[in-house]
Amino acid sequence: MRLREIFLDRYAPLHDLTDRTIELYGHTLDRFAEFLGHEPELADLDDLVVSRFLRWRAKTPRNGRLPAANSVLKDRTQLSALWSFCAKKRMTATEGKMVEFPALARMRAVERIPRAYSHSDIEKIVRRAKRRYGRVGGLPAPWWWMTICMTAWTTAERLGAILALRWGEVDLDRRTIVFLGQNRKGHTRDIQRAITPQLAEMLRIYRRGDNDLVWPWDRQMQSIWTSLHNLCNQAGVQYRGFHGFRKASASYFEAAGGSATALLDHDRPATTKRSYLDPDIVNGGPSAADLLPPLDLDEPENPAA
Repeated sequence: MRLREIFLDRYAPLHDLTDRTIELYGHTLDRFAEFLGHEPELADLDDLVVSRFLRWRAKTPRNGRLPAANSVLKDRTQLSALWSFCAKKRMTATEGKMVEFPALARMRAVERIPRAYSHSDIEKIVRRAKRRYGRVGGLPAPWWWMTICMTAWTTAERLGAILALRWGEVDLDRRTIVFLGQNRKGHTRDIQRAITPQLAEMLRIYRRGDNDLVWPWDRQMQSIWTSLHNLCNQAGVQYRGFHGFRKASASYFEAAGGSATALLDHDRPATTKRSYLDPDIVNGGPSAADLLPPLDLDEPENPAA
């Protein structure tokens, strides 16, 4: 039985995976299929086969570049999750042999320094969005892109929850937005975030029915990141994805004395610091370079002395 069928027909529905997560699993299965030379099947869930795949994945360039270590870790994590699911369900691979649980070598995530858009970057992005043309979801593209970028910056919410937002959850008079728990990562709780008077007035221009999506996206989901990438290039800004807005909001909020952990609705401050706070924005105090005594590099008058 093919792994992709098991994933789409059983694993994804039972785990209530989002479209984006399903897409990411699909990329992993695509790479596994590329390595195997055929669509992955239950019989391919073998420790040696998957270990060889992960080594191949780490050493095989795509588009002229080797994959990041965390991309390989993602593939391992997703294959292991699907593999464990098949083992728990006591599925059989070949000749009545049941799938065994994975026993792969451990891999550690590489912790990268969080990088956010700067305040001037966001100004450039929004100003450039004002010059976009066409329509998105039936709405003028300039309004769509300006307001979604400003909302991502102002609320520090994830893209998925922003795209799921409906007008009934937006109070333009009170200038608040409620992101419903079922649309947020973890599906745990609602959060309310304030927006600026400037953003509220911009949103009011195309206020529609309470059940209408604020930002309908009428294209392939993957293309939204491509569109933002193009927008950043046009604005002369280093592309940092939609999460770059979230990191920027958290970093500036923390630098101003607020709690980025509370803003991001994280359970642990360590998560916030490790993954979201850009050190170029949040100054954590003097560095060693500031406090170490300077080196005297002048040559002595009598080197032989």
